Amino acid sequence: SSRSKARRVPAPKHAPGCTVTTMGVARRSVVGALVGAFSYAAWVVPEQLQPPPGVETWLFFDGVCNLCDGFVNFVYFGDSARRVRFGAVQKHTDLLRKRGAGRYAEGGEEALTTVVVIQGDQVYVRSAAALRVLAVMDQPWRTLSMFYFLPAAFRDAAYKLVAEYRYKLFGQKEECMAPTGDFKKRFLEYDAREDLGVESP
Repeated sequence: SSRSKARRVPAPKHAPGCTVTTMGVARRSVVGALVGAFSYAAWVVPEQLQPPPGVETWLFFDGVCNLCDGFVNFVYFGDSARRVRFGAVQKHTDLLRKRGAGRYAEGGEEALTTVVVIQGDQVYVRSAAALRVLAVMDQPWRTLSMFYFLPAAFRDAAYKLVAEYRYKLFGQKEECMAPTGDFKKRFLEYDAREDLGVESP
């Protein structure tokens, strides 16, 4: 008897380099989503962190900390609009208390543990303070404030770690900085009458 033999149909072959896997598609989708999220954050977050029109940004820092001094110099050169004014925490205890930030002034519960930023009646500390300063600076530094969208607990943990060891890593001075020239004019205690030789009352 003649029986027909079943024919085995070979599986189709893909051309080399043309195989598209589900994993590859998923990976590209994730990368695309991350790029999109970061691009959106870089555009939106800095705008959301802007203070109301006419409100200055006051940055209070540890005046004997070399790292803090470096940050203040960085802000000075990166803020062409002169939107940020500076003050050493050690020199502005009364002002910090009046503005509701006394716990971060000398003698407070968290004295000299963080930079302090005051914008109007709002007080910001740790990573939020640093990022809000970046938000009012020139580009490309302003874009870095996009990291505000990260969880505050994560940001502040990194900030506290650096703050705890800042003296060991970067050293400290015996006295607060004594700014001169145009730099001096950006400090809260600056009195224009000093340049004219007029004594303050």
